Amino acid sequence: MIYPLSVEDQVWDLCVVGTGPVGMALAMEFERLGRDVLVLESGGTEINPALAEASHAEIVSPQNHCPMELAVCRALGGTSWTWGGRCVPYDDIDWMPRDYVADAHWPIGHDEIRSWYKGASEYMLCGSASFALPYKQELTHGLRFDCLERWSSEQKLILHHRPRLLGSERIKLSLNSTVTNLNLSADEQRLESLTVSVAGATRTVRARQIVLAMGGVETTRLMLHAQQSWPRSFGGVGGPLGHYYMGHLSGKIARIHFNKSVDFEDLDFTRDPSGSYRRRRLTLTAETQLKHNLLNTAFWADNPRFYDPSHRSFALSSIYLALAFRPIGKRLTSEAIRQEQIGPGSDSLAAHFRNVILGAPRGAKDLYKILRDRFLIKPKKPLFLVPHPDGQYLLTYHAEQIPDFESRIGIGREVDSFGVPRAVIDRHLSQQDIQSVIDSHDVLDEALQSNGLGRLEYLYAREALPEQVRTGSVDGFHQVGTTRMGVDPARSVVDLNLKVHGVENLYVASSSVFPTSGQANSTYLAVAFALRLADRLNA
Repeated sequence: MIYPLSVEDQVWDLCVVGTGPVGMALAMEFERLGRDVLVLESGGTEINPALAEASHAEIVSPQNHCPMELAVCRALGGTSWTWGGRCVPYDDIDWMPRDYVADAHWPIGHDEIRSWYKGASEYMLCGSASFALPYKQELTHGLRFDCLERWSSEQKLILHHRPRLLGSERIKLSLNSTVTNLNLSADEQRLESLTVSVAGATRTVRARQIVLAMGGVETTRLMLHAQQSWPRSFGGVGGPLGHYYMGHLSGKIARIHFNKSVDFEDLDFTRDPSGSYRRRRLTLTAETQLKHNLLNTAFWADNPRFYDPSHRSFALSSIYLALAFRPIGKRLTSEAIRQEQIGPGSDSLAAHFRNVILGAPRGAKDLYKILRDRFLIKPKKPLFLVPHPDGQYLLTYHAEQIPDFESRIGIGREVDSFGVPRAVIDRHLSQQDIQSVIDSHDVLDEALQSNGLGRLEYLYAREALPEQVRTGSVDGFHQVGTTRMGVDPARSVVDLNLKVHGVENLYVASSSVFPTSGQANSTYLAVAFALRLADRLNA
């Protein structure tokens, strides 16, 4: 229910800050457990573009990080408005100590969190918590084709969960309520209150237990702001808070040529018995990664770049032209994906129109199927793959980034409209990150050929690959590492139960607590950790 935040002498039992996928799951889990919870959200029930200004950040290397206005959404539901819906758990190797990955230490094992995947799948609407599907043939040489990604049946999760959030008597939603500071006790061992901006006025919120679920960058920014007043808090100035910032390296540097033995259904999205979509990923076994000192990487077959008319596809050129016309394109997909697909410019419009003219009417059948699956049936198909008669596809990779102390989020002198210092984001990509992507492709190519499944063809000369990996790896959506989990307060910000070291009633529920980034998108695991946290706070 909507709650007007006005009574300042009330002490709440539980308070959650943020209503993105993690925050909303946390609030609904508290409700399920029979607990009342106050939930603070900076935006309203719908997206207000004017609020994006408050999320603007200084990006030191814009070529490797998206604008925060695209990565943050201040509205009920948070980034579930712009999130694609992909759900992937971490792999066993992500929890293992690896001597070639420094500072990659988890204080718990995979089995401790695995039991929460079922609940995460229910809140994420992605069907089963099983992420493996046996392949039709036994594979060797370290190749796996049984790993799945799952997709939410409603990509905008808030549209499904909003009636419950707004109708619950236990969930008290205070909208347009922006937390501007954390107020610690004199000994810095307890969070006494939150300073909250509500409709231009300042309110004070007190709670016995407070959970920050604002996303990695915004949570880190708020804690760094508080650290200016309490410099010994959160590991102290110069400590781990804000450091070890990670995302993922992703892009396309190769084309994959599948043999005829690979069915198109093995590459495309299929629906499981629950009706949710899933897709296979090509991965390498843990043993193979350890043998070659590789960072965790996943691969999948993808369409040619929409903006390159050399694909000669009626369907792809038609979709490109729709995306390039912004009033239509912004209704078809998120702005980040739209910009990626329309590419650097529109000097190839004539060639795209030529593809449309020459491809009609035969290509219209493919386009109709794409539009039907994406817009006319429920649940809609997350993405689409156009079948290639010769079994050739671009190969998308999604790779782990190592934890690096110098890769960080700080705060600058400029403040936002609420008076909070803006984030300064300096995401470093190391030579190890880049070389591992290339080496993983080499090992994958050898494994594909050894198993008779296909081969890779690089899109660029060998010497140009490192720069192509570096310039193509833009992230900012997967915000990992800056409030990392650990047992040593000098090297981590929260403990294994997500409680901030040294502060008895402050918790962080975010992918920013992960010590490593893995190959997986981070939202699914963050929700699993949130459910585990709710269980512990309830106990």
